Amino acid sequence: MTKTIPLAEAKKSLSAIIKDVDENFDRFAITKNGVEKAIVISSEEFDGLMETLDILSCKEEKEAIVRAKRQIRKGQTVSLKDFKARLKIK
Repeated sequence: MTKTIPLAEAKKSLSAIIKDVDENFDRFAITKNGVEKAIVISSEEFDGLMETLDILSCKEEKEAIVRAKRQIRKGQTVSLKDFKARLKIK
């Protein structure tokens, strides 16, 4: 959930904001003069977003996702148990 707060409040509450972002994955939109100027998110969420952007910017990765979804719809899947057996992993 994104909470919108003015910059003055964000300055006073930065420690609490960082705690909420880190522990609860809350998001904060920081406004200045009523206009959103920044978003505060956890570094873990940021890393995930960057990874998603990297994947989606690669044609081969997008095509692999489309193929995988098509295979799932057709029931062309392998259970984890069978997959491990094929690779002889316990």
